[in-house]
Amino acid sequence: MARRTSTPWSLTNGVLFGLAAGVLLALAQTALAVAAGEGALVPVRMSAAVVLGPPAFTPQVSTALAVAVGLGVHLVAAAGWGVVYSLLDAMLPVDGRGRWEFQAAVGMLFGIFVWMVDFQLLARGYFPWFLSVPQFLQIVWHAVFLGLPMALLFTAAERRRAPLPEPTP
Repeated sequence: MARRTSTPWSLTNGVLFGLAAGVLLALAQTALAVAAGEGALVPVRMSAAVVLGPPAFTPQVSTALAVAVGLGVHLVAAAGWGVVYSLLDAMLPVDGRGRWEFQAAVGMLFGIFVWMVDFQLLARGYFPWFLSVPQFLQIVWHAVFLGLPMALLFTAAERRRAPLPEPTP
């Protein structure tokens, strides 16, 4: 079996893959809000309130401003987490980086870690409105719609860089 060389750390992959996973998570959060009977813009206003404060939930803040600021906050955070995952990915075992199941497990655990930091540390101290949503669903959403797609994008990039030979039956 051919050995891979170390994957160089990539800021570009981290930012782009984080943004892609962040868009997917934003869409999933919007679908969850609508399914829960809330407005589709509630998740965006929650993110906007990180910068604008509680007035982001009121008519004082226009929908356009809330969407611009909320998406900006969410995507900057997602890109930042993508960079963190890129650093983590560079430390993973060489033989595991190109394996879908290995990266999927690492990515989902990473999504849970992101939820812990964002919701259980930051939100508890500074942004309590994030705690008003069902936390179990947030754990699942962060694992499935943030960590998993990010991990699979890194796996695909690794496989393009150094394809693994397929096992012969």
